[in-house]
Amino acid sequence: MRYTLVQRSRCRLVRLGLPILLLGLTGCGGCGSQLHKVPMTKSEDNLMRIALAYMDAASKNERPPKSEDELRPFLPGNADEILVSPNDGERYVVIWGAQLRGGPTEYRGMFPIMAYEKKGVSGKRAVCDMRGVAITIPEEDLPKLVYLAGHKPT
Repeated sequence: MRYTLVQRSRCRLVRLGLPILLLGLTGCGGCGSQLHKVPMTKSEDNLMRIALAYMDAASKNERPPKSEDELRPFLPGNADEILVSPNDGERYVVIWGAQLRGGPTEYRGMFPIMAYEKKGVSGKRAVCDMRGVAITIPEEDLPKLVYLAGHKPT
């Protein structure tokens, strides 16, 4: 059986390349520091979805949504579930009609906050910045955050 030059090149590549690839992959696990992933809470996930929908609505409509009704078509899944915090049973506070402007702030590098839990639970509230980054913070830290459009939390 005679091989063409292309077939020989492929065979050589497989014979040499596969072992090198496998050797390289064996060095990828276990030696470095482990990343510790903290799963998002349901409330943080909802807030992230609200922020992403807000960005989609602002992009499509060429202006930020002014109300929940303008946001609903952009929410994935059940909008009624997404818009209510599972922690306190209240609708999230969303800063409607605000332009998505601003950069990192002094509080954990968060960008301006666009939505947050109205009451939260156990002295903590979930908040979400304009990029869709959601975290849960102590309630006493709410005044330390920067909010879109100069909003002040209640």
